[in-house]
Amino acid sequence: MTTNEGRLGPAERRALFYGPLYRILGTPVVALLGLANTALIVRETGEALFGLVSLVATITLVFPFADLGIGATVLSASAMLVGERRDPNAVDVIRRGYRVLFRVAGALCAVALCVMALDGWSALVGFSSGPADRWAITIAACLFALTLPAGLGARILVGIDRNPLATLVLMSCPAFSLGLTVFLYVIDASGIWYAVSALGGLLIGQTVGTVLALRLSGLGWSAFSRVSPSRAGSRLLAGSVWLFLVGVGLPIGSQAGRLLLAHLSTPAELSRYALMAQIYAIGWQVLSTAALAYWPIFIKRREATDVTVRMWWRLTGTFGAVGAMSALCLAVLGPWVATMLSGGRIEVPVWLALGFGAVLVGQAVHLPALVLLTTPDEARWQALWALAMAAISVGLGCLAADRFGAVGVVYASALAIFAAQVLPDLLWVPRLVRRRTVVAGLGAFPSGPGRRVT
Repeated sequence: MTTNEGRLGPAERRALFYGPLYRILGTPVVALLGLANTALIVRETGEALFGLVSLVATITLVFPFADLGIGATVLSASAMLVGERRDPNAVDVIRRGYRVLFRVAGALCAVALCVMALDGWSALVGFSSGPADRWAITIAACLFALTLPAGLGARILVGIDRNPLATLVLMSCPAFSLGLTVFLYVIDASGIWYAVSALGGLLIGQTVGTVLALRLSGLGWSAFSRVSPSRAGSRLLAGSVWLFLVGVGLPIGSQAGRLLLAHLSTPAELSRYALMAQIYAIGWQVLSTAALAYWPIFIKRREATDVTVRMWWRLTGTFGAVGAMSALCLAVLGPWVATMLSGGRIEVPVWLALGFGAVLVGQAVHLPALVLLTTPDEARWQALWALAMAAISVGLGCLAADRFGAVGVVYASALAIFAAQVLPDLLWVPRLVRRRTVVAGLGAFPSGPGRRVT
């Protein structure tokens, strides 16, 4: 980092430039891999079963908050592993994060096995495709559980300004997923087993990312060691609860349409939603990659409030413009791509594509605030609005799902995002940043011996 906080350091510029560049250049490849994977699964499962497979396979979109907000705290800690503002407690935060998430993964696996024993998956997901569901969905749930600790590797890479490498690691996941899908096709597996390929590919890619992150950060196997005795009783993950609530509200508000359609609408509507969501995800991945690179940049400039506010305004305008262009592409090309991918089996109306475009614009405008407001007080403010957004989205979605199907729940999500995310951001973010108290260290977790941040 440079002495002038208004300017980016060389490592920061590389992270900001190459991360999105790799994502943009790699998007055609990733898109082809993902779309080929989707096309193969649609053809092997059919319209009705594809909705169930997609619902299970995309569980990480609906329940990313299972990491309890620890991933965000670990990212903040990783930004303080090196440099002028190095915090000696950062390593212990990462250690505590890994130990907690391994326990969470074990608990989730135990719950999945209990649901399988009680044959309860059909009640949870909304419908069943046959007796193979209990085994396939259980394995998928266990793979999802293991992605929680494995996902910290990519967070560490972003924190140490290796966003381009983190991008490449995450972009490798669709290749691994396609490989698993082809394997299932070769062995002639029943349709529900295709729900495993996406989560299996994600876990393989994240494991590669973890190996690289621990090596490049210098943590090595010490990341899995016990917390230093002097810090054992400290609240190293203080503030994670608010980031956890942010992680609860955002995906429920923007992605819970799958669950609403599974319970309140038809399998055909669920399949239309799921297929269009795959196409929308291409634009979302590019935008989120670019935004995530600013997380460590904002962390290192917490005390430079005026610089931060100016940077946030520029980012918000830029992301909004890019989001609008992406939405236009979705509206024009989305229905055609959906028809091509499904071989004409699934038709996506223009209104559904426009709805996903509106969701993308709202999320794009909100992304800069999401990566900026990470102190405990700011995370609490984010959490309250995220939960409000989720309540509005689910409430309106429940009313719209039966009558309007996929189109109704998508527009409910878009309205909720603009009302409870975009508008509050524009009105209050500058005021929140300028109100920051100057504190040493990280602010999202203790920065000195015996210090506790609540």
